[in-house]
Amino acid sequence: MRNTSLPRRLLALATDNWLSRGYLAAFATSAALAVVAPDHDVLGVAPMLLTAPLSFFGIAVPFGPGTEGGGAVQVLAIAATFGWLGVCALVNAAVLGALAHEAHGRRAARHA
Repeated sequence: MRNTSLPRRLLALATDNWLSRGYLAAFATSAALAVVAPDHDVLGVAPMLLTAPLSFFGIAVPFGPGTEGGGAVQVLAIAATFGWLGVCALVNAAVLGALAHEAHGRRAARHA
Protein backbone atom coordinates (compact mmCIF):
# COMPACT_ATOMS: atom_id res chain seq x y z
CA MET A 1 0.00 0.00 0.00
CA ARG A 2 1.28 3.45 -0.86
CA ASN A 3 2.10 5.78 1.96
CA THR A 4 0.64 9.09 0.76
CA SER A 5 -0.62 11.91 2.88
CA LEU A 6 -4.31 12.59 3.39
CA PRO A 7 -4.30 16.01 1.63
CA ARG A 8 -2.59 14.46 -1.39
CA ARG A 9 -5.17 11.65 -1.59
CA LEU A 10 -8.07 14.13 -1.24
CA LEU A 11 -6.61 16.32 -3.96
CA ALA A 12 -6.25 13.29 -6.23
CA LEU A 13 -9.87 12.30 -5.62
CA ALA A 14 -10.97 15.89 -6.28
CA THR A 15 -9.21 16.20 -9.63
CA ASP A 16 -8.87 12.83 -11.35
CA ASN A 17 -12.31 12.44 -12.95
CA TRP A 18 -14.59 14.55 -15.10
CA LEU A 19 -17.41 14.82 -12.58
CA SER A 20 -15.32 16.44 -9.87
CA ARG A 21 -13.43 18.61 -12.38
CA GLY A 22 -16.74 19.84 -13.76
CA TYR A 23 -17.91 20.64 -10.23
CA LEU A 24 -14.70 22.57 -9.52
CA ALA A 25 -15.11 24.48 -12.81
CA ALA A 26 -18.70 25.39 -11.88
CA PHE A 27 -17.53 26.57 -8.46
CA ALA A 28 -14.68 28.61 -9.93
CA THR A 29 -17.06 30.24 -12.40
CA SER A 30 -19.57 31.09 -9.70
CA ALA A 31 -16.83 32.48 -7.42
CA ALA A 32 -15.49 34.65 -10.25
CA LEU A 33 -18.99 35.94 -11.00
CA ALA A 34 -19.53 36.69 -7.30
CA VAL A 35 -16.39 38.82 -7.31
CA VAL A 36 -17.28 40.59 -10.57
CA ALA A 37 -20.93 41.27 -9.64
CA PRO A 38 -21.17 41.22 -5.82
CA ASP A 39 -24.40 43.24 -5.71
CA HIS A 40 -26.38 40.67 -7.69
CA ASP A 41 -28.32 38.54 -5.18
CA VAL A 42 -28.04 35.13 -6.85
CA LEU A 43 -24.43 35.49 -7.99
CA GLY A 44 -23.26 36.46 -4.52
CA VAL A 45 -24.84 33.41 -2.86
CA ALA A 46 -24.07 30.83 -5.57
CA PRO A 47 -20.57 29.84 -4.32
CA MET A 48 -21.92 29.17 -0.83
CA LEU A 49 -24.83 27.14 -2.17
CA LEU A 50 -22.54 25.10 -4.45
CA THR A 51 -20.30 24.19 -1.53
CA ALA A 52 -23.09 23.32 0.93
CA PRO A 53 -23.40 21.73 3.49
CA LEU A 54 -19.82 22.22 4.69
CA SER A 55 -19.72 25.91 3.77
CA PHE A 56 -22.57 26.74 6.12
CA PHE A 57 -20.20 26.25 9.08
CA GLY A 58 -18.57 29.49 7.94
CA ILE A 59 -21.71 31.43 8.76
CA ALA A 60 -20.79 31.23 12.45
CA VAL A 61 -17.61 33.26 11.84
CA PRO A 62 -18.39 36.92 12.55
CA PHE A 63 -17.11 38.79 9.50
CA GLY A 64 -20.01 41.22 9.00
CA PRO A 65 -19.94 44.20 11.38
CA GLY A 66 -16.16 44.64 11.53
CA THR A 67 -15.69 44.83 7.78
CA GLU A 68 -18.08 47.64 6.93
CA GLY A 69 -15.35 50.27 6.99
CA GLY A 70 -13.51 48.75 4.02
CA GLY A 71 -9.78 48.68 3.62
CA ALA A 72 -7.47 45.89 4.64
CA VAL A 73 -9.93 44.29 7.06
CA GLN A 74 -12.52 43.85 4.32
CA VAL A 75 -9.95 42.36 1.94
CA LEU A 76 -8.84 39.95 4.67
CA ALA A 77 -12.44 38.94 5.41
CA ILE A 78 -13.24 38.36 1.73
CA ALA A 79 -10.02 36.37 1.23
CA ALA A 80 -10.77 34.23 4.29
CA THR A 81 -14.33 33.60 3.10
CA PHE A 82 -13.24 32.58 -0.39
CA GLY A 83 -10.43 30.47 1.07
CA TRP A 84 -12.96 28.62 3.23
CA LEU A 85 -15.27 28.17 0.23
CA GLY A 86 -12.33 26.82 -1.78
CA VAL A 87 -11.58 24.22 0.88
CA CYS A 88 -15.27 23.29 0.98
CA ALA A 89 -15.30 22.93 -2.81
CA LEU A 90 -12.26 20.63 -2.71
CA VAL A 91 -13.88 18.44 -0.05
CA ASN A 92 -17.12 18.22 -2.06
CA ALA A 93 -15.15 17.44 -5.23
CA ALA A 94 -13.30 14.68 -3.37
CA VAL A 95 -16.62 13.19 -2.28
CA LEU A 96 -17.88 13.31 -5.87
CA GLY A 97 -14.62 11.72 -7.01
CA ALA A 98 -14.96 8.91 -4.48
CA LEU A 99 -18.54 8.28 -5.60
CA ALA A 100 -17.45 8.26 -9.24
CA HIS A 101 -14.65 5.77 -8.49
CA GLU A 102 -17.07 3.54 -6.60
CA ALA A 103 -19.60 3.61 -9.44
CA HIS A 104 -16.87 2.88 -11.98
CA GLY A 105 -15.55 -0.01 -9.86
CA ARG A 106 -19.00 -1.56 -9.53
CA ARG A 107 -19.69 -1.19 -13.25
CA ALA A 108 -16.31 -2.81 -14.09
CA ALA A 109 -16.95 -5.68 -11.68
CA ARG A 110 -20.44 -6.26 -13.10
CA HIS A 111 -19.16 -6.46 -16.70
CA ALA A 112 -16.11 -8.59 -15.90
